[in-house]
Amino acid sequence: MSSEEPESFTEDFFKICLNQILELSNKYQDGWKLHKKEEFGSVFITKKSRMTLSAPEEDLQDIHVTFEYHVTYHPSYCVPVLAFHIWKQDGTFLALEDFWKYCSHLKNSNMYDTLTQLDHPVLQRPILTLHPCKTHEIMRSFMKHSKNPVISWLSTVGYAVNLKLLKEYQNVC
Repeated sequence: MSSEEPESFTEDFFKICLNQILELSNKYQDGWKLHKKEEFGSVFITKKSRMTLSAPEEDLQDIHVTFEYHVTYHPSYCVPVLAFHIWKQDGTFLALEDFWKYCSHLKNSNMYDTLTQLDHPVLQRPILTLHPCKTHEIMRSFMKHSKNPVISWLSTVGYAVNLKLLKEYQNVC
C-alpha cells in the first residue's frame, strides 16, 4: 500500500485487494471465487472449505461441516466483512449457537459482539458474520504498512471462524 493511500478504506481499494487475493488463489489453486452484482457495482469473493469441528466438551461430538466464506465490503462501516454459512453433512445449516459451542478459543468473548447474523451487504440475505464494528480498529494498524490490508485482516481474524490462509498470502503483506 502506498503512502498516498488514505486511512479510510474505500470500496475501490477493497476491490484492488480482492483482485490480488484472486491472483494468488489462482496461482496456488486455493479456491477463492469472484462474484459480481452488476446493478450495485459490488463484488465479493467466496471459498468453500470442508472440515471437522472438534468437540471441546464431553457432551458434544465432532461434527463434519462445510464452510462457505464470503469476503465483502460493508458500505455503512466502510470495512471488509467476513461472513459465512456452515452446513452439516445432511445439508442443514449449523446455527450460530451450535457453532459457538465448538469455539472454545472464543469462550472469553461475548458471542454476539463477535459473531452475529446480519444481512449480507451484497446479497441482502441473512448470513453469519464476524461483527464489523471493530474491523476498522483492527485494520487501522495495517493501513499504512500492509500491501494488502484485507489479507492482513483475514490473517488476524480468520482463526475465529476456522479460516486458514496459505502462508503465500501472508508473504504478500
